[in-house]
Amino acid sequence: MKHIYSKKIEFSVYYIYDNKQKKVYDLKALKQDFKDWMKKLKSHIDI
Repeated sequence: MKHIYSKKIEFSVYYIYDNKQKKVYDLKALKQDFKDWMKKLKSHIDI
C-alpha cells in the first residue's frame, strides 16, 4: 500500500525599493532557491 503525503512549501522572496518606491524583486535568488530545492527533492525520490 502506498501512502500519499502533502507538505506546504514556502519560499522567501527578496526585494528592495527603487527610487520611485516600487518593489524590485531579486528573481535570480528566487530561481536559485527553487533549483536547490528541486535538487534536494529529487535526491529523496526513488524513481
